[in-house]
Amino acid sequence: MKFTTLLVSALTAAVISSAANAESVRPYLQSDQALKGIQACQSLAKEKSWNMAVVIVDRGLDVIASFRMDEALPSAYTGATLKAETALSWSTSTDKVAEITTAKPEFKQFPGLLPIGGGEPIFSKNGTLVGAVGVAGGYVEHDQECAKAVVSAIK
Repeated sequence: MKFTTLLVSALTAAVISSAANAESVRPYLQSDQALKGIQACQSLAKEKSWNMAVVIVDRGLDVIASFRMDEALPSAYTGATLKAETALSWSTSTDKVAEITTAKPEFKQFPGLLPIGGGEPIFSKNGTLVGAVGVAGGYVEHDQECAKAVVSAIK
């Protein structure tokens, strides 16, 4: 009986240790980081009188944070979501995806693809892709500026 208890305790400790090590090996986007990103875009947009929607997804394409300013159109939220998903799926900015799909139009066939500037991948300090942000609601240049502000705030 004591051996079984000891074995179960050792296995439990190994599993807990393994889970802790897995997180240190594979970083993830934390909610407080995402909130800082949202606030950075919101501040910039208010300062410049833009009306934006911002969506931040984690590496599993789950929305970790989102925000739609009062005057932003509801469709801006949809656009922001698609831009975040595109930036994550392609591991690059959506303006770069636009360049790729212009050169190779067959790539435009991917479902859910929105190759318009305003989406940026989010990488951890060690360069691991941990999520992405999509911003929509303004001119493409404004969307891009806000998305870059989000990424800067998260780093």
